[in-house]
Amino acid sequence: MSDGPNSATRRAVLENGLAVAGAIPVTGMSATAAPPDGKLVFTYDDGPVEDYTHTYQRAHRKEGVPACSAVPSSYVGESGNVSADQLQELADEGWEVMSHSVKHRMLGPVTVTRDIAAADRRIYVEENFHGSFPDDTLVVSDGSRSTTVTVAGKGSDDRGKFIGVESSVGQSFSASDDVSTHYTEDIVRMALEKSKRQLESYGVNVTNIVMPYAGYGERTRKMVDEYYTAVANAESTAGGNPQIMEPSEIRLPHLSRMLFREGSATRAQLGTLLDTIASQNGLGILGGHSWWQERLPPSRIRMVIQMAKDRNIDVVTLRTALSDFGITATTTSRTTSATTNAPTANPPTTETDQLGLGVLAALAGIGGAAALKRYGDT
Repeated sequence: MSDGPNSATRRAVLENGLAVAGAIPVTGMSATAAPPDGKLVFTYDDGPVEDYTHTYQRAHRKEGVPACSAVPSSYVGESGNVSADQLQELADEGWEVMSHSVKHRMLGPVTVTRDIAAADRRIYVEENFHGSFPDDTLVVSDGSRSTTVTVAGKGSDDRGKFIGVESSVGQSFSASDDVSTHYTEDIVRMALEKSKRQLESYGVNVTNIVMPYAGYGERTRKMVDEYYTAVANAESTAGGNPQIMEPSEIRLPHLSRMLFREGSATRAQLGTLLDTIASQNGLGILGGHSWWQERLPPSRIRMVIQMAKDRNIDVVTLRTALSDFGITATTTSRTTSATTNAPTANPPTTETDQLGLGVLAALAGIGGAAALKRYGDT
């Protein structure tokens, strides 16, 4: 779908909160109303068609506010996922399209749970995310020693979940030495760079990313700001302890968000989050999934939007929120020689410093099971 004659105007209305005759006011405010008290950003992961048919058409469009759709680039147009035309329409309506990697790879490290013998061809791990793509190359490391293996597949047995590798590991490791697996640099870079390039080939602008499974280790942190301004879920919480970011304290690219599906955050917790955003004139990011298993119906989304409007909070995209707050970062492509030295917010000191995989599974969607079923083998 190409941009229509009024698409630029419509996009400006939704992204900048302008009042236009005949249009629903984006934030529920008149052009002469007081400035908004803080910013709220909605992000939806995985790019299912429900982002368009449910979350957009039945919630955000009815409330006149935009959101962000984080899309694995290789799934655009596949059965059950948004099409390129739908992505373009979302962008025309003020939505922000974000990267969610190419094939939903978990780009952070995963902890090894059992000792590894040199002859082993199974690596037991907390979650076997890294076994989803045969022929991927993985690094097994304890921080001082490492070896590279090729993925053959994944599975589970009475000893736990494992990654199968094509040939023996070749080195022994003790699980007590904080051993983990992580992708090689070329795979991480491919997931970051190619996803941005593929999505932008559909005519949308991509400046931010949501990490699949909230996987975000030290290696990924060192590379991500070569391609993106912000990581919306660098730190996440699956309910409670709402993450509020005051503009003066934001250090790109590392941002925080909170999941808000039913069973994850109560109305009271959401009210606390919104009250804090309004009182601090801060930034809050909410995350979820539009597909039916997520327990995030349009009615719940509209409830939260209306709660934000009642508090005079501006519901915008992440790109707009950062721009309105005057927060910028230098993003470069790999083809340039520029470098970025953006400070990090509490960066990990080793590759194994990461969110626990039980938390990762919860952050992935609905406790992990449905999310893994949807994307674990693709």
